[in-house]
Amino acid sequence: MDKNLEQFIALSREYISTIDEISDKTMPYDFLSKCLLLLPQIYALGLQIPNVESETSDISNSSYPSPMSSIMRVLGKYDLYNEVFDPVFDEEIVTSSISDDLADIYKDLKDPLINYDFGKENDAVWEWRFNILGHCGDHIVDALRAIHRLVNDHMPMDYNANENGG
Repeated sequence: MDKNLEQFIALSREYISTIDEISDKTMPYDFLSKCLLLLPQIYALGLQIPNVESETSDISNSSYPSPMSSIMRVLGKYDLYNEVFDPVFDEEIVTSSISDDLADIYKDLKDPLINYDFGKENDAVWEWRFNILGHCGDHIVDALRAIHRLVNDHMPMDYNANENGG
């Protein structure tokens, strides 16, 4: 197996585990700091995923609960941020949600991983590449700037949405 793909899969598993382990005890600063380390690596390695043919025409659509509400609870008042949706063509500022970004990234990594673990390797690789070049890649890039600002400029290390009223 390609070394970059192997690393991508390992980092995707780590990201998924990070999201799955969210609880009321999760400290937002630590959680976002970990995302800030994982996401750029996932993105960079994802851009290098080999272009393979999918063996089926179905894109994964597994059913499991979205982690969005768990992430939103942990982030509290630090969940929303402003951005320009398409910085090349748009001028209108829109409000986005880190919890939405991270939950969509989770799904875009986890669905192909489920296929991969069931032996549908080409389908998984094709879907990861498709996701990184589109939807998942957009969410990674969008979330990174907001997370970078929170971790380095705005969020107190000891902030806890459960204790600080959101």
